[in-house]
Amino acid sequence: MANEILLRKFPNVKLTELTGGYTNKTILLDGSNPLVVAKIFHKYNKDARNEISILHLLNSSDVSPGIHDYFEDDTSLYIIMDYIPGGNGQQFLDSNDMDTAREIYRLLGIQLSSEIHSIRWNDQASELPIIELVDDSLDLLDFVPIDLKNEVKRIVNIHVNDEKTIIHGDFGPHNTIVTGDSLVVIDWEWGGWGNPLQDIAWVVWFVHLHYPDVADELSGIFLKAYRAHSPVIVTEEWIKAFALSRVINILHRIKNADMSVQKEWLRRLEWTLKTTFLGEVTWDVNSNKD
Repeated sequence: MANEILLRKFPNVKLTELTGGYTNKTILLDGSNPLVVAKIFHKYNKDARNEISILHLLNSSDVSPGIHDYFEDDTSLYIIMDYIPGGNGQQFLDSNDMDTAREIYRLLGIQLSSEIHSIRWNDQASELPIIELVDDSLDLLDFVPIDLKNEVKRIVNIHVNDEKTIIHGDFGPHNTIVTGDSLVVIDWEWGGWGNPLQDIAWVVWFVHLHYPDVADELSGIFLKAYRAHSPVIVTEEWIKAFALSRVINILHRIKNADMSVQKEWLRRLEWTLKTTFLGEVTWDVNSNKD
């Protein structure tokens, strides 16, 4: 059905399904001019509306794919955006290409601070969701043990400024396409308005979870590059609190998933509570120079 609709709108193209880090079904419309992809969501998926709004906000930058169109049929919503040639950023960590990984984490810090978090909340952009640290909905997660809930509440009971910027919601190398000597950030459907520490903490959390042997070095490169373009203060307490916020957000998304998925994310929740993220990270917290 989806292929038929795309071929009616884009005759004489070849449809090729893409992998390489995209969430949802993403199809290359080979032969289109300019070369574009169609990202396909369920029609009533609220995340798709988030992605459309954020892509429009970022459409004049090079940080995300340019958006050309979006449309619906009876069951699906289609976003037509630029095709970005290149490889997924996470593959360079998986292949232990540390020179490229270091450069990716430097670019992640620069892009996040200067091109993404530089877009600040205002009343005209309020259709995007406000992403809070953690709210009372944590109590609605019946599969999370009460002792873990109480520990999370204790840690996130902190005071931070009320600054709100665009946040990606799942920022990191896994949601980038490396093209030449630059990065393009994809998969914005978890985005919204929130404290920039939401994204900062997630980058540090992700590399410590998946690549612990190089986590301190890469976190340090990322944080130094970010701080070169932003005065944001980063502490162990805040990294842990905002990382927990992102984990809780995912727990809400998987509340109806298989028990095996829930168990894995409960394991990650416990791991987050126990992990020290900045203990061995080397970077100058007082420096704004890269």
